[in-house]
Amino acid sequence: MRPILILTKNLLTERWLQEQLQLLNYEVFCSVTMLKHLQLNPNRPKMIENYQAIIFSETLTNQEIRELQDSVDHENNLLVRKFNEEPTIKEKEVLADLAIDTWIYEDQSLDILRELLATRLSRCQSRTLNNVFFLYQKDDSPKSLMEFKSGLTKKERLAFECLMESETGQVSRDGLCHYIWKGDSNNSRLTQISVLIKRLKYKLEEAGFQNGMIETVWGYGYKLSPKLVQFYSQEAMQ
Repeated sequence: MRPILILTKNLLTERWLQEQLQLLNYEVFCSVTMLKHLQLNPNRPKMIENYQAIIFSETLTNQEIRELQDSVDHENNLLVRKFNEEPTIKEKEVLADLAIDTWIYEDQSLDILRELLATRLSRCQSRTLNNVFFLYQKDDSPKSLMEFKSGLTKKERLAFECLMESETGQVSRDGLCHYIWKGDSNNSRLTQISVLIKRLKYKLEEAGFQNGMIETVWGYGYKLSPKLVQFYSQEAMQ
């Protein structure tokens, strides 16, 4: 089982959480130094690839979490936001924009924390253990391009079309921003790009495709699997 990483500005703030996680038999690494390294080198995902979950402390601002988006693997890392108390509805809405998977708060019962992590982490672990690559799932036939696109939101569809229309199948995050919003990129839009790509990956799996149809090109953007492009190109010619 891979360890859990807590990114914080103050180690003393994380004593309660670290103790709770250790009681649940998780290996925990709590670090201020790692946070500083990631802030200085946001395009170095290998620094945290061995952690199954990344917990962002309440000592971090939302803006600081946005700036760390390129450092995390949105597919294989469970992203958790820690609060002092149960977050408000407005705070939960902000978490969606930050591409955060779930949240925890101080004094949350051990029973709730145990079940929350067990459920959420099992999804990440099942993907990590799946190293065999197929174009589509064995038990499901993939949806047609028209069927797949009909289940996308407007922005998801634009992001998918941008990747499909690229000659190389590879598009920068700035390029996706220009395609979707017809304007320059900013922190808010770049965060939304991370969320859109995460949703597209999920919906491709739901459509019958194997994990890995969209790859992250660290420090640049995203790349669509050539097999997926070929699959839908052949469909268009029929």
